[in-house]
Amino acid sequence: MASNAIETAKQENGSLFVFQSFIEKGKIPTASAIEKAVYKNMPSKWYTTFDLQARALKKYIGSSKGYNYSRDKGMMDFLEKTAAKAMGVSVKDRWNPMDVVMTKKGKEVEIQNKVNSISKEIIDKRARLIKLNNYMASLLKKKILLPISLKEVKKGVTQANVEEANLGKGSKGVNFSLKRNTLKCNLSINKQGLLDTGELAFDFFADDTEIHVQARSFRYSIPSTVVQTDLTPKGRQSGAKLGKASTEALDPFLTKLGLSRPKSPTQHPEIAIDGDFSSKQIKYWKDLHKKLKTIAIQGQKVDLKGNISDILALVNKHKRKANVLGRLTSKLVVLEWLWIYSQIDRKRKFKEWLSVLYYGAKKEFSETNGPFIKIY
Repeated sequence: MASNAIETAKQENGSLFVFQSFIEKGKIPTASAIEKAVYKNMPSKWYTTFDLQARALKKYIGSSKGYNYSRDKGMMDFLEKTAAKAMGVSVKDRWNPMDVVMTKKGKEVEIQNKVNSISKEIIDKRARLIKLNNYMASLLKKKILLPISLKEVKKGVTQANVEEANLGKGSKGVNFSLKRNTLKCNLSINKQGLLDTGELAFDFFADDTEIHVQARSFRYSIPSTVVQTDLTPKGRQSGAKLGKASTEALDPFLTKLGLSRPKSPTQHPEIAIDGDFSSKQIKYWKDLHKKLKTIAIQGQKVDLKGNISDILALVNKHKRKANVLGRLTSKLVVLEWLWIYSQIDRKRKFKEWLSVLYYGAKKEFSETNGPFIKIY
């Protein structure tokens, strides 16, 4: 629920503490009790979030109780380590974005024995992972095992929601459409004469839910960091990020169209991560920028702010300053992403691309994605 690991631990442990009290004892603990137990100096907004989360979860599971509650140990730790060791999971959140896990006390040993049995089957790791997901889905449907992804509840919302993920198969029947006049690619220089943060951004609709998308580097201090695509709902769910679209979802779609993601800054022949761009490299980016001025996506022109020549000249002057090179490499890779978007549109696959981004961020794009519920 937060980017800072220490704060994330406090928030998730706060959720667990309130869940356990409300589900097992029927009481929402006081703010002082939460602070004393798990979250010192807790901001008041988190007490509201914990309260709404717990009430939504209680409504979802009904009268069921008698759970063990785990985050960095117990069942959650067991599942993560087993998936990594025996199922080929290298990045936990690409498999399952669960933050905490609840498990029926009388079923823990049985579950661990079954998972251990799956982990030893003489099949490949992917097949084991799919079997694990199917088993976990069956337990979640019975409210025996609950992997939970937690989101901060937006200010002003009076009732949190629970959403199931990866419990069934088949088309979800969602209609995707680009919102008009939202495509922007920021190449601006800020008032201090330095590079603006810079991103490819736009909004689209998944049925009647509006989603904001930004593609950029999320670590400007490191010029070699790759560009990621991040999705955040607007309106009722604003602030509750869907997450970053997984490359495991994007790559198969692009490959099918004869396309591929832009190379990372360290692998790109036209990027000098030390800022010493050759005349050939500068020409490459100027030509691409010129070409992008002529494109349209879904019949819409892209708002290309700023000037690539000014940016490249600025870097030569200020490349020693913090974040300058990181912002530059982000902008350049984003330009290539924009060109790829135009090629997807030319192949008449843009709405399908929006679907890939959406489910890639939700971690609902493959049978290798694990089941969970999201509370938001």
